[in-house]
Amino acid sequence: MPTTRMFCAVAVLILACAVSYGQVKKATATAKQDLANEEKAIRDMDARWLKAAQMRDPSGEAAMFANDGVAYRGHVDPLVGPSAYQAFMVKFYAANPKVNSTWTTDAIRLAESGDLAVQTGEFRTTALGLKGDGEDKGRFVTVWKKVNGEWKVAHDIGSTTMPEVA
Repeated sequence: MPTTRMFCAVAVLILACAVSYGQVKKATATAKQDLANEEKAIRDMDARWLKAAQMRDPSGEAAMFANDGVAYRGHVDPLVGPSAYQAFMVKFYAANPKVNSTWTTDAIRLAESGDLAVQTGEFRTTALGLKGDGEDKGRFVTVWKKVNGEWKVAHDIGSTTMPEVA
């Protein structure tokens, strides 16, 4: 009988491990699916931001930012919050009435917690200046964070890759 009890105990232990492994595997698959859904949500928000930029809509662009979100732009102090970003973009569009902006995403990396993400990519801006004859291109990094269930920009910075004008 002791051998039968030992066998039953080992069988129960193996069964418990198998069930536990199945639960972990299922939880991991669910977590990966959740992160994939979060990445899609970020891509959707980014598409809304790009559409607002292409429509030269400062209010629509500013809506992408968290209340404490920061944009780093050349030759100005950091822009903190949606209203600072919107004010900057109003001036930018007045100085660049023909501007066209576009960007593409190289990667979005989500934290396992699912509430923070880093997006990297490339931007191109054409028709800069009052005459619309300027251009810029470069790389960007955007940090997204979840705010009340919605993805918002926490930090955004771009860096030109255009050669310096002598």
